[in-house]
Amino acid sequence: MRKVTYFSGGLVADFLLTDQTFNKFLEDLADAEGEIERYGEKDLMKARTLLDNFMLRAREDENIEQGVGEMLGASYIWNFFNTNPDKSRVIEGNIMIIDLIGDLNTVEYASANDVQAAHDH
Repeated sequence: MRKVTYFSGGLVADFLLTDQTFNKFLEDLADAEGEIERYGEKDLMKARTLLDNFMLRAREDENIEQGVGEMLGASYIWNFFNTNPDKSRVIEGNIMIIDLIGDLNTVEYASANDVQAAHDH
């Protein structure tokens, strides 16, 4: 199981990626070669925008359900950092997205192994 966790404005969301979900993403990514850049910064931003939008909706309703879009975005982000050929962009393991100000514009990506965060969700 892979996981992308997003901290923003006091909210925390875990996007859990089963092996089946992630493998389907990899198949779809291979099919979209030429349309989606596996390690493109623009496509990374598109993926994060999917999760940003979820976090905005979660501010209104913390019980909203994650959908296919969120799973695709989280899969892209996990894959981008864990398999990036540019070693300076590699983050190993589960990914944390930390919204530093709470505005969804100033974010940092980190390995869950490197961050100590207490949350009960």
